[in-house]
Amino acid sequence: MSTDLYRDQILEIEPTGIEYVPPEQRHGNPRQLFGLWFSANAEIATWMVGVFTIALYGTSLWGAILGIVVGNLVGYALLGVLATFGPRYGVPQMVASRLAFGRYGNAFPAALSFLAGVGWFAINTVFGSYALQTITGLPYLVSLALMLVLQIALAVYGYNMIHWFERVSAVLLAAGFTLLGFVTFERANWHAAFNAHAPLAAGGEMGGVILATALGFSYATGWVPCASDYSRYLPSTASHAKIWWYSFAGSVVPCIALEALGAATVTAVPHVNLSDASATQAIALLLGSGVLAKLVLLTVVLGTLTANCMNLYSGAMAALVVKFPGRSLRAPVFTGGVFFLLTLALLLAARTGTLAAIAGSVAVGAVVGVVAHVRFQRWRAAVGVGVLGALLAVGGGHPEQTAKLYTNFLLLLSYWASPWAAVVFVDWLQRRRSPVSADPGAMPHVRPGTYAWIAGLAASVPFWNQAWFVGPFAGAFPQYGDLSYYVGFLVAGAIAAIAGRQRQRGAPAC
Repeated sequence: MSTDLYRDQILEIEPTGIEYVPPEQRHGNPRQLFGLWFSANAEIATWMVGVFTIALYGTSLWGAILGIVVGNLVGYALLGVLATFGPRYGVPQMVASRLAFGRYGNAFPAALSFLAGVGWFAINTVFGSYALQTITGLPYLVSLALMLVLQIALAVYGYNMIHWFERVSAVLLAAGFTLLGFVTFERANWHAAFNAHAPLAAGGEMGGVILATALGFSYATGWVPCASDYSRYLPSTASHAKIWWYSFAGSVVPCIALEALGAATVTAVPHVNLSDASATQAIALLLGSGVLAKLVLLTVVLGTLTANCMNLYSGAMAALVVKFPGRSLRAPVFTGGVFFLLTLALLLAARTGTLAAIAGSVAVGAVVGVVAHVRFQRWRAAVGVGVLGALLAVGGGHPEQTAKLYTNFLLLLSYWASPWAAVVFVDWLQRRRSPVSADPGAMPHVRPGTYAWIAGLAASVPFWNQAWFVGPFAGAFPQYGDLSYYVGFLVAGAIAAIAGRQRQRGAPAC
């Protein structure tokens, strides 16, 4: 199909991959971003973030809400800024980040974004499939297959179909979660204090609030690496202020509401350990098995579709960005080797078993190596990411337990996004008044932002505080919770700012 036929056609497969979107293809209005980001975040994974603030960390209800509000405001302020890259550069977010990282340096965060897209796609599909199974009585694998087909179809059709689907779904999702909210907030214990007996409650109330802030912030920054994927077709004259506001508001409203709802749910069923319960089980405890429960479970299914089609679409985009130019195997083999070692270190630190750690590390390294070497069309990349996610979602005989395993692994991987966002944000501050480049990919192999990102990520490790790994500082001072996101952001941002000033003064860039 010729690219000049696409524009705003919903039932046409998007022909563009990570290439620059020319002026004649630009269309749309910034206000459509509100519905898109609202639907992307009105899902059960958002609700689970709120559940964890109390079920795992024992934070008081009001302390959890405070942390949720602060974390989301800061995190989605960043997303709003990066969404303005879309009309400015006309390329996906992970292509635009080559401005700060260089082409080769950018391959590593792009590969992490690709892995995150595959992993979260698999996890969300598991929970959505359980909800569909509960509603229909279909076998799990049949429910899983239906969910996969719908999600992959949306991602294959691409940009316009996703925008349309998200806008239509926003009203239905708001109605469904409002039903759950009425029941939950009526039963919630608004005087719930800090629970010292929670599984990870060693830090006290202050640590709980800091962890709630970190959870809200990290969940928000999980979307930041794909912010401009959904604004890059907007006209170059589109208002940056409106893009920021609609992206920010569309994300903050459902996230604060649903995360607060998740926290309140823990106090509404105080005798149940929701840290080990699925969303379907929690809804059954609150609503039983009647019509109201089925309506809310339908909302869970719809929310899975709205979030996962974007995880899949952006994961495919990131996979295309990882590709190294030329036919040489040196760069792909090196990249795959790095991810093999990274995954092995994470899995061994988590004590998953030597054989399992090696097998998982070989699989991750091989997938990243292939993605870095083979060129795909966008729609084929979407199908490929969907197939990988499907294999993970099957999860052997215990997909729900497997989903929890993936979640712990992905929470460790999520630490990359905060220093990455800092580097891109600082680079934007230094470039925002400079002439627009139509090709952010025309960059040196490695730019100083790569080193700033690595330094920020390394500096954050002692402050990690997750189920699988607790850094030395977090272990010694649990009352401060998880400071890693802030440390990584500040260190990476400071180094990137210093390097940027030296570049502006004429010093060598790399």
